[in-house]
Amino acid sequence: MARARSAASAARAVPADQRTPALLVSPEEQCLILLRDHRSLTASAIASRTDLSRPTIDAALRSLETAHVVTSDLRPTGKAGRPGRTYTFVPRDRMIGVDIGAHAIRAIATDRAGRILARYEADRVREPSRDTFLRDLDDVVRIVSEGASIAGVGLAVPGIVKSQKVKLSRVLPYLNDWDFHREIESLINVPLFVSNDVKAAALGEARLGAGTVDSSQVTVWLGRRVSTAVTLNGELFEGANGVAGEMTTAVGTQWTPGSVCGDWKWPEGRSPLETAERAHAGDAESLASVHEYLEALADPLSRLVAILDPEVLVLAGALSETSAPLADFLATNLKERLTVPFLPRIKRSAHGRYSTAVGALYTAFTNPSAPALAHWQLPAPLTLTAPDLPTDTTIHSTRTHAS
Repeated sequence: MARARSAASAARAVPADQRTPALLVSPEEQCLILLRDHRSLTASAIASRTDLSRPTIDAALRSLETAHVVTSDLRPTGKAGRPGRTYTFVPRDRMIGVDIGAHAIRAIATDRAGRILARYEADRVREPSRDTFLRDLDDVVRIVSEGASIAGVGLAVPGIVKSQKVKLSRVLPYLNDWDFHREIESLINVPLFVSNDVKAAALGEARLGAGTVDSSQVTVWLGRRVSTAVTLNGELFEGANGVAGEMTTAVGTQWTPGSVCGDWKWPEGRSPLETAERAHAGDAESLASVHEYLEALADPLSRLVAILDPEVLVLAGALSETSAPLADFLATNLKERLTVPFLPRIKRSAHGRYSTAVGALYTAFTNPSAPALAHWQLPAPLTLTAPDLPTDTTIHSTRTHAS
């Protein structure tokens, strides 16, 4: 009777909204999710966070140990009596997100718990072609996997992507009319999910970054190119042809006099981030260029904001990493162009120039073709965590463009 009261008290100690839902999730999967998010727990701690009985939890943990996805050891509890048995999730496989653009390639690798194991960025120096595209992708997957087994890869590219096919890319035109999905899967020998770069960034910020799942959000990619994407309650709003929320698809909003073929031209060929940092340091020419850029952006963006009335506006891309107060500058420009006194909350991206790679990573986790963990499905993590390492995990290859 005393043990029953103790278990009931432990269950009440965890609020209902923090307890793992049991609907359509096996006991093993409930235990896996908790161990992934908390790293290590005792069976009693798992019981306090679920509605599972202790015998069910014990049986589930034995199954997970047998499948080698969980380990256990005895640890002192700090109280009188025997040490307690603690269970730890063993996330052996890697998940990888890759962002390939015209100028640069970036990637991020995590384990299945969402712990960041490697980042990679490099200039794209090979002559653009289908062959070099495949070679760049194969190289980056090999580098960030570091010899570990890979469970899935998400790939984000510029262009209109629908049903994992590039319908139109003006930035990488060799992707047009090329059904490369199966070709790449054969090359890297793991499940692949293909998405648009800015939509991937929006998804990454909504699910694993500065946005929130329960809000309407417009993500603005700031760099050489400007592009936008919309998420509603954490899900992409793509429209019939995959272009919903893209403010530069209409004639008259394709960009501005400072832009050539979609690429904004910064003073003396500097990168967007370098220009913004010089502006923040007081360089008059750079400051004027940044203001001109944001004023040009505010015209089409204000119309998008007026139509959608989003709760959150996330600034992503390399330019979002500047110390210059871009959010304040942009808010001022938007206020001047709106007839109502309402603005979305303007937030800086959590992942900066890696937002697209993070979104691609999220699609690798949620890809229906991704392999199960032993016999069980493990959903995408709720957040990414930095590794317990004293050094930076970024792998650099040549000087990169901050695009």
